[in-house]
Amino acid sequence: MPKARSIPSLTGVRGIAALWVFMTHFYGLAADILHQPWMLQSLFLFNGFRGVDLFFVLSGFILMHVHEGQFTVLRWHVVRDFFIVRFFRVYPLNTFVLLAMVPLVLLAPGYVAMQRYYADPAFAYRAHNLSLPGFVQTLLLVQSWTVLKLGEWNIVSWTLSAEVLGYILFPLLAMWAMRISSPRNALALCACSLVTLVVVLFACHHANNNPTGTFGAIRMFFCFAAGILLYRAYHLLPDSMERHASSITSGAVIFIAATLFFPVVPVLDVFGFTALIFGLAYQRGAVDALLRSGPVIWLGRISFSFYLTHYLLIGIISWSLGEGLRHLDLASGLAVTFAIFGLCLIVGTVCYHLVERPSQRLGRRVMQRVEARDAMIGARRTA
Repeated sequence: MPKARSIPSLTGVRGIAALWVFMTHFYGLAADILHQPWMLQSLFLFNGFRGVDLFFVLSGFILMHVHEGQFTVLRWHVVRDFFIVRFFRVYPLNTFVLLAMVPLVLLAPGYVAMQRYYADPAFAYRAHNLSLPGFVQTLLLVQSWTVLKLGEWNIVSWTLSAEVLGYILFPLLAMWAMRISSPRNALALCACSLVTLVVVLFACHHANNNPTGTFGAIRMFFCFAAGILLYRAYHLLPDSMERHASSITSGAVIFIAATLFFPVVPVLDVFGFTALIFGLAYQRGAVDALLRSGPVIWLGRISFSFYLTHYLLIGIISWSLGEGLRHLDLASGLAVTFAIFGLCLIVGTVCYHLVERPSQRLGRRVMQRVEARDAMIGARRTA
């Protein structure tokens, strides 16, 4: 059955997720600047890292939405075109940010020392941060594929590494999902994927923290697979599901908000994220209207660039100005807090327009040239 090709609110929800991740990275510094120690106890701010799981579920859902039907069987040219577009989606911006860090690492030993500092033996791997092997690993975006601790650069890029692994697996996962003919089975498998993730997180003592690295790839796989299966169910379900969409999205928001009053319970937010994405796909209700509003859509569009640059900016500000900022009065602290947020938005916007969008256009041109070459070769063979 035909479904909407454009779902603006899913762009908006990506922006909200990026904003939540920003909050979890910024609230420690903000609490010092504003002299508000209660912020350090906020479950809402602490759990912002769970926005990454929303990204992973959303990624699987959107990729199935965009590439629906292309992977019923594996065809070389389809898989190749998919990888070309995905490469230009993540690697150019990651490389740009990484290269921008090089002068800072070479010229600011104090910043390097801060990034390598650790007090807990569990974080001893930080001693290798900003190393040359870590640079190579981050450049290739393979840091989540191995248990080796070669050193982190732009720390948030671990999610891109996990995402690239998802891209590699996507053709096979999509082909498998396309063979599911029952929406009930698709939803059941989606739920099983999320339940498995939650069980693994509890079993490995990661239910109340933000596991990255290799375990981050595990988070990605189960969330990504859930998103793929969720879309398959959405595709197979009748149009009459639209009448429940508003209730589903509202219920998902209420569920997510309710979990944030209790420690550990937010690990279940993956179920709320999945329900939210499913409800938004039908584009009904007040939540959908909010997430498709102009400011939220704009935030969603720059979310990738904003996400990839904000942590670096916060780190630089904390290293260079942190001590002085902690002595500001409340009014000045509020102004500085909003100024830092505004700076992160500006840098994200600039990177979006000058790096992210041009690299995506370049990727499409490369793909078109490859397809034109294939057509020429095919014409010669049939001549």
